[in-house]
Amino acid sequence: MKALLLALTLAGAVQAAEPVPDAQAAYGQALAYRNGTGVAPDAALAARWMETAARAGLPQAMFTLANMLAAGEGVARDEAAARRWLEQAADLGHPAALQELALREPDPRKAELLMRQAAHALQHVSN
Repeated sequence: MKALLLALTLAGAVQAAEPVPDAQAAYGQALAYRNGTGVAPDAALAARWMETAARAGLPQAMFTLANMLAAGEGVARDEAAARRWLEQAADLGHPAALQELALREPDPRKAELLMRQAAHALQHVSN
């Protein structure tokens, strides 16, 4: 099987997969484009890099992408997608995402639970 894949790759029938950037590196690139640090500011490129970092599992990138989607910063405004990314970040214990979900929660009991989770997560954040 490996020999067949190698032969097909050498023949140009199969393209090698493009390497996926490291989540932290993608996040740094996103911030550089978002803030114009060392590069010209570019909200669309910032959003693309932020999504790469979010898809790679970085909670801070998920939270930031949610905010970008909610504001339409570099992307079309999309509240539903923003909510999904916010929930994913919260599921990973991101304190600000938990707090934001609590503020949006209409059920006071659920909101209180989310705030407690946010406070707990904040105590365990390592810098």
